[in-house]
Amino acid sequence: MPVIANLIVGINGATTIAGRSGPLSDTDDRQRFHELRKRADAIVIGGATSRAEPYASTPVPLIVISHELLIPGSAQRNPLARLSSGTILQTLAQYSSEFPTILIEAGAGLLEEALRAHLVDELYLTRVEKSGDAPFFTVDPLTCGLILSENIQSQSGLFQRYARLP
Repeated sequence: MPVIANLIVGINGATTIAGRSGPLSDTDDRQRFHELRKRADAIVIGGATSRAEPYASTPVPLIVISHELLIPGSAQRNPLARLSSGTILQTLAQYSSEFPTILIEAGAGLLEEALRAHLVDELYLTRVEKSGDAPFFTVDPLTCGLILSENIQSQSGLFQRYARLP
């Protein structure tokens, strides 16, 4: 089961502005975001992402990791949404046979947990020149076990792809 992940990071390491990733993003980043979604059979997010970002509609099933009893935030209106109360490891194990390719669109905390557990096969990272306000993501120590396989400079930032070492 390939697990891919996508994250945007500001020049100061922040992943959001006022709680949302959208203000860091631009047209090129959103295009890449939608291209990654085309590869996915399911998307995994955390409860905080569901509360902050628009997830009422997704092209594939959405798995929301949360300790709440009901799906939080905008994802509660998504007919394809499912709730997982497990860890990222438990959630990926539970859904891996049903969904061959899973895309993690979660925030920095959940993604960091997945990277530390070596659960991510490909990490797509967009680094932009804007500063955000929180949460912060430190890339270098978390890419242990991954190699930088793509490094594309655009007008608005740097697109990087890290892949699992063979």
